[in-house]
Amino acid sequence: MSKAKARLITLEGIDGVGKTTHVTRVVGQLAKEGIPVSTYREPGTTPLGEELRGILKHGLAKNAMAELLLFAAARAELVSTYVKPDLEAGTFVVLDRFTDSTLAYQGALGRIDEPILESICAAASGGLTPDLTIWLDVDPGEAFQRLYPLAGQLGSQTGSRDTELDVIEQRSIGYFKRVRSRYKAIMDADPKRMFHVDASGAVEQTAEQIKKVLYKHLEKWDVLS
Repeated sequence: MSKAKARLITLEGIDGVGKTTHVTRVVGQLAKEGIPVSTYREPGTTPLGEELRGILKHGLAKNAMAELLLFAAARAELVSTYVKPDLEAGTFVVLDRFTDSTLAYQGALGRIDEPILESICAAASGGLTPDLTIWLDVDPGEAFQRLYPLAGQLGSQTGSRDTELDVIEQRSIGYFKRVRSRYKAIMDADPKRMFHVDASGAVEQTAEQIKKVLYKHLEKWDVLS
């Protein structure tokens, strides 16, 4: 790898699109190319983040602003503890969710003024904007079909997540349609950063689309040997 700038790559999408599976694949592809890479999940990773993840998953925050601030606190800790130091050391970082998730999910609740939401997100990210965001998109109805078997005895399609749906995953299809619409609006406003990938097909089909987007950017960033 050349001494090019390290990059922040994020994968986004509503619950049930397979982000965790594809984050693992992206990390593997970067490592295969000899690119130093680390990966973290949001919220979580840090001790504070994991504590807040549990609070959020169990729905202890009953107020939209409280929920937003918990996500923001977890992100601020992750960015200062791992993400910024890794990038400064020349290590690529791949994140399973980042600021776009908060703008989409908390924004879809419709209970927080947009300028306030955006300012809190900017503060929590420490000024970081992803160099590349891959939006994995499926119809919310299909995503629900993937999620609800995970809450029963049918097992997981991703193989690496909890078996019970958390309180956010249990929100209505109408809510997830609003989340999806907000993701599209974010992409429309920043099309050079965020790229749409149809994740409705087989895992390998989705992976191939992601790989094309990823390698196009690796070539542009001049980090391939």
